[in-house]
Amino acid sequence: MASSANHAAESFSNPNWSNHCVAVESVQELSLKKPNEIPQRYIRSEDERPFSAPFSSLLTVPVIDMEKLLLPSDNHERQKEMGILSEACIEWGFFQVVNHGIPHPLIDRMRGVANEFFSLSLDEKKKYAPRAGEAQGYGNMFVVDENQTLDWGDLMALVLMPKKLVNLALWPTTPSDYRNIVEMYTIEVESVAMIILSLFAENLQLKNDYFKEKFGEDPMMTMRMNLYPPCPRPDLVLGLSPHSDGGAITLLLQDDQIEGLHIRKNNEWIPILPIPYALVINIGDLIEVMTNGIYKSIEHRAVTNKENTRLSIAMFYQSGLHDEVAPASNLVDEQHPSLYRKFKHQEYIHYYMNKQLDGKKSLANFAKICK
Repeated sequence: MASSANHAAESFSNPNWSNHCVAVESVQELSLKKPNEIPQRYIRSEDERPFSAPFSSLLTVPVIDMEKLLLPSDNHERQKEMGILSEACIEWGFFQVVNHGIPHPLIDRMRGVANEFFSLSLDEKKKYAPRAGEAQGYGNMFVVDENQTLDWGDLMALVLMPKKLVNLALWPTTPSDYRNIVEMYTIEVESVAMIILSLFAENLQLKNDYFKEKFGEDPMMTMRMNLYPPCPRPDLVLGLSPHSDGGAITLLLQDDQIEGLHIRKNNEWIPILPIPYALVINIGDLIEVMTNGIYKSIEHRAVTNKENTRLSIAMFYQSGLHDEVAPASNLVDEQHPSLYRKFKHQEYIHYYMNKQLDGKKSLANFAKICK
């Protein structure tokens, strides 16, 4: 079984996943060996630095209580919470979810296996480095130019679903329960994702299973464990460049203690303050297309910390590889013409993964209909 899965993963990763990726050094190792130095390749131009644009700590993204959303449809508390959810999707593109049902001990262990993996020796972690053309494994992503400015962070990325695209050769064997914990967490996150998507559909007056049907029999889920080591000059670098996510929705487990995720709203950068055990949910490019721009993917970034390492775990839920993506016909009429062309999800993955992260440009350049 592992052999056939690996073969499928290889055919998936090249050429349709990522054709070109420049290998760069581990930031974690760099910060350990030279804790007071920042190589020039990581230093941002003045207009890209964390505090070059207006910054607001006065605003905060909406917080959604999922327990209320699961009450009977005629319940007043549910109706009120559905209104908050609708406003969050239309006005923010980001929100935090509490009482989502994922057991806290599982979340703790998920963070634990991530930290244990990043604590391994560099030689051990390099065993899981991607081969040419792959976008799974340990290292970095979106480094497509020898001269581009680098992000101050390392990552571990895996395809989790469908099973035929899972490359088990890149799944760490240390810690010993890594695979089991990731699989258990994947099941829980998929369940939350499906509930949220059905609530999106309800608020948009689509069939409740609209997105489930459009995502096909083999929806995709990928994971990215992000490690942002301490940086001696966090004012000069970024942990992750500004971008919108290319999938449908992202379900992010933030670091409980260290703030580092910012979103751009009204040309200001706004921090998403950690809530213990909450999930940060954000709209991806595919949902923006499928809702014809009613819900929009939002530009966001990660910043670094001078004293502490920050860990986050992002799960990206999205359409099947060969599914078509297009605005829902019920959301297109004479007053609301289609804003995006129809495309195969695989085409967008290929385009997105072979570009530097650069705000909303991927979706704008790939799918928007020119007026």
